[in-house]
Amino acid sequence: MPHLVRLALSLLLLPVLLAAAPPAAPRLEDSIPDTFDGVERVVAIGDVHGDVEALKEALRLAGLLDEAGHWSGGKAHLVQTGDVPDRGDHTRAAFELLMRLEGEARAAGGQVHALLGNHEVMNMRGDLRYVTPGELASFADQSPTPAESSTEKARTGHRAAYGLQGRYGQWLRRHPAVVRINGTLFVHGGLSPVVPAKSLAEVNRWVRQDLFPGNPPGGGVDAQGPLWFRGYALGADEPAESGLDTVLKRFGAKRMVMGHTTDRNGKIRVRFGGKAVFIDTGLSTHYGRHPSALELRGDTLTGLYPEGRVLLVKPEADKPKP
Repeated sequence: MPHLVRLALSLLLLPVLLAAAPPAAPRLEDSIPDTFDGVERVVAIGDVHGDVEALKEALRLAGLLDEAGHWSGGKAHLVQTGDVPDRGDHTRAAFELLMRLEGEARAAGGQVHALLGNHEVMNMRGDLRYVTPGELASFADQSPTPAESSTEKARTGHRAAYGLQGRYGQWLRRHPAVVRINGTLFVHGGLSPVVPAKSLAEVNRWVRQDLFPGNPPGGGVDAQGPLWFRGYALGADEPAESGLDTVLKRFGAKRMVMGHTTDRNGKIRVRFGGKAVFIDTGLSTHYGRHPSALELRGDTLTGLYPEGRVLLVKPEADKPKP
């Protein structure tokens, strides 16, 4: 009889024990969703660089964040194309906002896609060239061991936070570098024709292999990898468009939306008849504070700015015939 009581108690306590257990560490072999169809409204926001208030402003421009700071986008999908950290002091607050919005959006039938950028990978790999002193200091409470000085504690905390077991390191390693939504590819830098992959799953694995020990160099550090490539933003028209067409055909897409290359005018830029869209408008204070968001509804692309909406691309059927 006592063993039946113990069994009953164990069954009652099982949900509590499972809830208390820490999540398993991410693995390179983990399956990460990369393709989504049938999404009525997609919003994309570019590089944040440690400016959580600018990120909030962009989210409110798109109607995704209410005045209380909660998800108000319903079933919309938000894509943040990477480079949340560096060059600003409030990286952690920006990460925390996106982490919370992931759950709130999912509960409402929407989704948040926080993509990897080159600065996320740099931080996870210990490259602190662009980390501001205030940003680094904000990680001091993440240090797992006593430190001799505040500087040492900040560095130790930063390393722990971005590590395999760290709060932000675990979260980031569960995210892709590229997704396709309704036939549009979203990526930080750009998918070059030389990317050694035939599927988005292969691209994402190639990037993520740089975030786990024991692997050869991959797409997270490769100069032609999807976090660094600027060929469509800066390349000459003919070769750039030809390469883009090759990549779009390979991955079954009709356009590519990219961050990474900041527009000096603070506006979303379109090339090649709308096949390439660049959304890094210098959102953060470091780049002049130019909040913006890109809205996609079918094949209609609209730029959202504090001063209003600007139609960027409209469907062929809506264009006047010559």
